[in-house]
Amino acid sequence: MRISFHSLITALFILFYGICVNAQVSVPNTFTKNLSIGSSGTQVTALQQVLNLDPNTRVANTGPGSPGNETNYFGPLTKGAVVRFQEKYEREVLMPVGLVQGNGYVGPYTRAKLNTLSSSTASTGGATPVALLPATSTSTTVSSSTNYLVKESEKIDIYAGDKILTNIQNKILAVINSAIASRSTESIVVPTISSTDVPSVAIQALSPQSGVPGTSISITGAGISSHSVIYFGSNYIVRAVSENSSGSFSFTVPPIPPTRYDIAVQTDGAVSNTAIFVVTDPRNPLVHLQSISPATISYGDTLTITGSGFSSQNNVVVTTYQKFTDVSSADGKTLSIQLTPENLQESAKIGTGKQTIPMSLYVVNEYGFSDSEKSFTMTL
Repeated sequence: MRISFHSLITALFILFYGICVNAQVSVPNTFTKNLSIGSSGTQVTALQQVLNLDPNTRVANTGPGSPGNETNYFGPLTKGAVVRFQEKYEREVLMPVGLVQGNGYVGPYTRAKLNTLSSSTASTGGATPVALLPATSTSTTVSSSTNYLVKESEKIDIYAGDKILTNIQNKILAVINSAIASRSTESIVVPTISSTDVPSVAIQALSPQSGVPGTSISITGAGISSHSVIYFGSNYIVRAVSENSSGSFSFTVPPIPPTRYDIAVQTDGAVSNTAIFVVTDPRNPLVHLQSISPATISYGDTLTITGSGFSSQNNVVVTTYQKFTDVSSADGKTLSIQLTPENLQESAKIGTGKQTIPMSLYVVNEYGFSDSEKSFTMTL
């Protein structure tokens, strides 16, 4: 059977959309934005004041930055103090993001710990840093995130299911790409995939895909049961999954630091694919997509995304055929990605530029999911 260019593209689409299922602590938050070298303002002053409460994380012993002489500028002394702070609380600040040393960047986990200490200092009658006042008018008492830490006996590779699915995809993709490269007119024999080749547990959808601690999340998929456990990254776990009368399953967002997590389900030792979930903070900005440029793009070209609410680091841009992680935004308003989806690589080599592929994208980061998707076209 002659294989047309269009049918090969269709096969690739089915490959990436038919094999695996995809889903697209509330304490007073004085520290509401990320801070780093060069930052300035009242939150930097508050940061120095909190750091100065502990002799081990003190910014300076005398002069600018020392207790009672805090400044509003984030310089090398402040960065050094932040590094010591992060390493002191490494289990809560560094481990969740896979770091073994402090980096001096005040991101979501560092902010969460700072906010917790700020709240604790105020509630125990300790000296409250001036820049932390006035206190927020409402606060919610939640159980400690310590109750949701993964125990040594519970540690797993949360990406085990993803790796299995990737191996299957690569086997099929190799066959299709070989046919494209050789311009074969023979039928494509796709490797047989049986039910035993894929994970017995799979996440199909989370609803909603983000929420504050205490939010009830509905989860659908395969192999999920009332004795499943939910992993939020590699360091946090929810050990209680509820089943209602209709057979649907849900769990409650635990009181853990607000940021983006990869979620996995484990049932009877089997690990699912991962899905993105964001533990949100109401004070964080909305992730808004305004436009993408150009509207029509060739394979290998750069796409610029314009909007707001982009974090300085760790934005994830999910397109129809390719996912980009750790995309940075210097101004919080633009993101740039170079589109080179592996499953279209061979097709692009023999394409005439006349074949059009409709595509779309969305953005997710520590603040949440973008408020919309944007469409564009790739030519091959």
